[in-house]
Amino acid sequence: MANIMTVLNILEEIEKSMKNLYLWVSESFSGEPELYRFFQRMSREEETHAGMVRYQKRLIRQNPDSFAEVSADLTELQEFLQCVTSILENKPKLTPEKALKLAIELEGMDEERMYRDVIVESYPELKELIHNLTRSDKEHLIFLKDFSRRYLASNTADNKRP
Repeated sequence: MANIMTVLNILEEIEKSMKNLYLWVSESFSGEPELYRFFQRMSREEETHAGMVRYQKRLIRQNPDSFAEVSADLTELQEFLQCVTSILENKPKLTPEKALKLAIELEGMDEERMYRDVIVESYPELKELIHNLTRSDKEHLIFLKDFSRRYLASNTADNKRP
């Protein structure tokens, strides 16, 4: 069992770490305007996600007696957070392809969504907020995959030109 605020604190840290990761990636591609703008947008969207989590935390603080423990093992969330933190600390050299692949891998992981389901099961009154965050994540991933396909196809075509 875990306190719901503990779960939300870790989810917020993940969102903020992802924001910082995308900000760093965007700066790594400051000489490539399309990639720079794309990862800047991804960073802003992660900040929006963190704001959604902060809003959920405010609701809980306003009604502390309505919320207690959730059935959750935080190990996977903490491991995911450590993974993102490690990338930020090590700052590996990224090609555009590697950066996009990394973003797709991270966005495709289910750790955050799994814990959101646990929160909804324990606190149905948060269902709409959690649903909005999950929908935003899905749209985020679709945007990322679409951009990646277009960007990589465009660069492949450019490289084939004489």
